[in-house]
Amino acid sequence: MKQLRRFVFLSAALAVATAAPAQERKAERGAAVPLPVPAWGCRHADLIVRGAIYTDVRGAASPAMAVRDGKVVAVGTNLQITRCAGPHSKVLTLPPGQPIIPGLIDTHTHALDWAKGVLRNEIDLGAPAVRSIADASRLVAERAARARPGQWILGFGWSDSRLAEQRYIHRADLDAVSPDNPVYLVHVSGHLAVANSAALRLAGIARETAEPAGGVIERDERGQPTGILKDNAMALLARLLPRDPADLAERAARLVSDEALRAGLTTIHDFGLTPGDMRGYQAARQSGALRLRVHLVPNVESYAGAESLVARGVATGFGDDRLKLGAAKLFADGGMAARTVAIYPPPVEGEPENFGLLLWSNQELQRTHKLLAAHGWQIATHAIGDRAIDQVLDSYAAVTAELHPRDPRFRIVHCGISTPAIQKRLREMNVLVDGNPPFLYFISKWFERYGAERARWSYPGKSYVENSIIAGGGSDVGVTPLTPWWGIWAGVARQRLGDGVVVAPEERLTVREILTWYTRNGAYIGFEENTKGTLQPGRLADFIVLDRDIFSMPAGELKDVQVLKTFVAGELVYEKKKE
Repeated sequence: MKQLRRFVFLSAALAVATAAPAQERKAERGAAVPLPVPAWGCRHADLIVRGAIYTDVRGAASPAMAVRDGKVVAVGTNLQITRCAGPHSKVLTLPPGQPIIPGLIDTHTHALDWAKGVLRNEIDLGAPAVRSIADASRLVAERAARARPGQWILGFGWSDSRLAEQRYIHRADLDAVSPDNPVYLVHVSGHLAVANSAALRLAGIARETAEPAGGVIERDERGQPTGILKDNAMALLARLLPRDPADLAERAARLVSDEALRAGLTTIHDFGLTPGDMRGYQAARQSGALRLRVHLVPNVESYAGAESLVARGVATGFGDDRLKLGAAKLFADGGMAARTVAIYPPPVEGEPENFGLLLWSNQELQRTHKLLAAHGWQIATHAIGDRAIDQVLDSYAAVTAELHPRDPRFRIVHCGISTPAIQKRLREMNVLVDGNPPFLYFISKWFERYGAERARWSYPGKSYVENSIIAGGGSDVGVTPLTPWWGIWAGVARQRLGDGVVVAPEERLTVREILTWYTRNGAYIGFEENTKGTLQPGRLADFIVLDRDIFSMPAGELKDVQVLKTFVAGELVYEKKKE
């Protein structure tokens, strides 16, 4: 009898194991296939959910799900999941038209920097409030009228492509409204800023000032600085800015958590963090204010910086499922708005000598990549221009050939001008892309300065899917808003801000394809495909409730989707207030 029971148990286990691949294949084709409900582990669930539950955004909905100890323990029919209920189980029953999908993942943010700017009360110069240089000057004048002598006036978010004048703000514009107080306004791209004459004097930036490596001090026809500082030149002035209060990073982490959860994000990768920023996240975690999951991504600006990072003895993955070290980030080139991305000929239109900036020599980039990879760091390198992307891929190829890392999952951040030749290399090398779908709406006007052919291959979508390139969805906040719904909509619509022109319509994605970027792909990029991205049994119970059926509604409504509830580890962490 004991042998018979053992045989029955093993046969049942084998049946479940062998059925799973077939069920996954059916799910990919859109068939509603309830996952097996294990007899073990499905009693006394903490939470029972009933409704249209898309455990995988690629498949059909299941009617019920059980959660215990922060994880999904079963998905199936209402009758099956009834077996999971216990005397203390909470039950959430959703009406038709309010589907559940896995929590969304943003693989590229500067969320803490954005939140610190908000908390510093910096002037918000973004559209639609600021539509002209006159608008920006008025806001600076209002702040200058209230400022103490010598007090800095700081702002962020302006974009020349959204200004009526279609040009950069210059120091002369700012001098007219703030001749005495120093002014420093960061462009929405983060790759350039404008300073007035008072600020330039404090920084010692004048006609004879040499440009730093990897930076540009823009000058007029007389050789005088216009006030525009690009990339590494920004550091000449940024080092003089007022010191932040000791608790600013912690308060910013709380704001990031609240706003991300409101938008349906349950995990973000936050780039460019200092040790103080990381301590802020840790303090918010310890106080219970950080309910969001965060990958902490430090910058590496030199080989010495990489040495310092690896000397700490930790690497990618250190931490837990709430707060952990992510990749190490490097910059290979500049930004499109600053016109400093490294490109092959032809040059930037109207600037015959401008082929952008490579911020590393080939040898030094490879040397630094190798050091980081050898010590267990995943690498994410910012590269937008095609010349910079090739430089990074060459380095990754050399490091891979020398170290033979088991599963490096090297990433290219943005991978902006992603030509067919580059996509072929990405596929062959299994390099991942931190994509930016909302760029198509908010900043695609910047593409035009690089010519029609490069604009065609800027931030593609469908060709990544067709070439089996794994790309994630990133806001790059504050370049675009933190909410992922602009990116989800833009990935499908690819419409440009202002005139509605469709950018490379052949690159449009379906709703399910773009949602995959923000779920399954995002999880894979963070080495978390076994814990996130779907709501299969054993995965973390991170999910969101939406106010409409995103799989059947008109695509134009995607940007208007509202998140009604957000759950992290089965706990309700955000609920939209009833109006």
